Amino acid sequence: MSDEPYTDAVLYDLEYEHFDEDVSWYLGLAQQLAPRGPVIELGCGTGRLTLPLAKAGIFTTGLDRAGPMVDRLEAKLRGEPAAVQEALCVLREDYRAYAPPEPVPLVLWPFNALHHLDSEADLVSMLMRIRSWMGPHGTLALDAYLPDPTLYGTDPERRHEQRRFVDPRDGIELESWEQGWWDAENQTSHVLQVYRRPDGTETRVHLALRMFTRRALHQAISEAGWTLISEFSDYQGTPLADNALKWVAVLTT
Repeated sequence: MSDEPYTDAVLYDLEYEHFDEDVSWYLGLAQQLAPRGPVIELGCGTGRLTLPLAKAGIFTTGLDRAGPMVDRLEAKLRGEPAAVQEALCVLREDYRAYAPPEPVPLVLWPFNALHHLDSEADLVSMLMRIRSWMGPHGTLALDAYLPDPTLYGTDPERRHEQRRFVDPRDGIELESWEQGWWDAENQTSHVLQVYRRPDGTETRVHLALRMFTRRALHQAISEAGWTLISEFSDYQGTPLADNALKWVAVLTT
């Protein structure tokens, strides 16, 4: 098991490439607020959202510190038309240390990427950094899980999300499942993804996701100088209920 979950970009795509329920929401926001860009996407991964942005003609910078993820996105990009390649800049960068060369009108922080921060102080610091990238009317769109210890505090030996995948590299079928546990002291949800080959060998991916309550999110937004425009429990605009497990939000400077 490794604490670095993004070393196998092929397995990542098998797990997530068909998840697209957020794409139209982020794409629609970008087309409304920055139809030509520039747009920054934090944690762009293998391009699940980044490529649709570029294909829509929106000049986008995708940031990700995981080399295998960036390599796979760049390989995908080489197969796209020249106009798409010109619309996308992919950087192997830790977004916590990045500074754009010019102000940007829109930053996207999608797919629960903020859970890779370590603390509420880190969240405030990152929100302040993003704010510094923008002019007077900048927008940040982001999403996260909301903590539910009842949901996350399951038996760590119990298997969830049992599935089968075919590894495109060799055509071998993989048995896959998830296990999880909740670290209450550190407010962290641990997810272990296991991929077992027929010979019994396994690849294990460990995600340690620092969770933030809605109150903590609101406090960080305020401390960092942002204004919360809207928040929902999904990408269809459903009002945020007290028991919501998902948080989708738009902030402005």
